[in-house]
Order: sequence, then structure tokens, then C-alpha cells
Amino acid sequence: MKLKNIQKIFSLSQSKFAIALLLALFSCTSYPLILIAKCQQPTSSGNQPPQDGSSRGRPTQRGGAGSRGNCPSVEVPLIALIPEKTVSSVVEANPTFWVFVPYQLKDVPSGEFVLQDEANNDIYRASFTLPEIPGVVSFALPSAVPLEVNKTYQWYFKVYCNQQKFDSVFVRGWVQRIALKSDLKRQLKTATTIRDRIQLYTKNGIWYSALTELAKLRLTEPQNTTLDNEWASLLRNIELEKLSQKPFVGEVKIKQ
Repeated sequence: MKLKNIQKIFSLSQSKFAIALLLALFSCTSYPLILIAKCQQPTSSGNQPPQDGSSRGRPTQRGGAGSRGNCPSVEVPLIALIPEKTVSSVVEANPTFWVFVPYQLKDVPSGEFVLQDEANNDIYRASFTLPEIPGVVSFALPSAVPLEVNKTYQWYFKVYCNQQKFDSVFVRGWVQRIALKSDLKRQLKTATTIRDRIQLYTKNGIWYSALTELAKLRLTEPQNTTLDNEWASLLRNIELEKLSQKPFVGEVKIKQ
């Protein structure tokens, strides 16, 4: 083949390559915005956030949310006993969390508690089983997982309505452990009764501590109607008085 013909073929190949390159650039710069986004969309890294309700961030979700495919129909949903849309305080390093569960154990074979930091990193995760009957249950954070002072955490309480953990209902809350101011510390130290301590916690917005103190007091005196009224009043403050007549049915049982 003559040198002149070879040069023509080479020149033609370069032209075709240049046209193809221009078309490719045009497709990602001149199309509508929806196509531009598609051009810029990163490939999947396989590091997707969990689909079980974790890592969703703020705000609080105190009423049951999530898939309900195999979950029984209920009048009152899964509800966390916390104020809505706020970060609540606690003074204990290992607080107790209280949740109304409307399901029987036979319908909900397992559950899970998750504690995360503000960046959605797991601090603690544990599977559990529920008491036999519906009611208010408690989950105490183990001593090996203390909350740090002035740090905020989010927590999830989930129940799974099948063995494969496909269908879940969950609630999510925020908690911050605080250091007591000297004046409040003195008042708590000189308080003569547990009820006085509860009132001080409530007055100062230390929700988790107030709720737990009163719940434990009710458990020791189940026939005390005065405590029943105080429990109803405390729940009324967060618009959950409808749960005041629900029974305490015990702690969840951690799976080893």
C-alpha cells in the first residue's frame, strides 16, 4: 500500500475518534439535568447503609416505623416513652429505655437494640426476645457500655415479625448524658424521698432519669394509686397519657 493511502486512512481514523469523543462529552454536558446526574452517578461501593432502620439520623421517631408485612395489625403501635422530636437527658451512665410493645411473643420472635454515636457508628448492638404478652418493656444498657458525659447518642428498638428479619418495626430516640450542676446535685442529695428526686428530674428536663425512677417505684408498689396518677401525669407531659394504663411486662431478654 502506498504511503499516501496509509496517511489518508490514519487521518480518517483520527477524525472518527475525535467525533466519538465529542459525542460522549456532549451526552454528559448538554442533556437535561436528570441525565447529567446519571452521568455523574458513582458506582456502588457495596458499602450501603443498613436497611433495618439504623443510620437514618435525626429526628426522633417515637412511633413505630418500618415494614409491617408479617406484623399483626394493632390499635396502638410500638411507641418509645420519650418526648417527641427532642434530645432528652439522663444522668446515669447506663440508662434504662422504656418502650410500649403491642405484640405477643408468638408473633414477634426477636428484636434488636442498637446504640449509635452522632455519626451513625454502632456503639452497641444486641438481639433480644420479648416478654410473652404486650405491654411496657424495659431495656437497660449494660455496664460495659457507659454513656460519656456531654455526648449525644441515638438508639433504636426494633422488633422483627419473622425469623428471617425481613419485616421490622422500630422506634428511634436520642439521649444525652449530662453532668449535674452543683445546685441540682445538692438538691438531689438532700431529697428525702424518691418522689422528690423524680420531681427534681422532671423540673430540670432530665427525662430518662425521671421516667426510670418513677417506673421502678411503681413496680415496687403496684397497688399505689398515687403513683399511678403521677405516672399518668408524667406521660401526659409528653402527650402519651394513653399509655398510662398499659401494664409493665418486664425486661427484654438478651440473647447470648
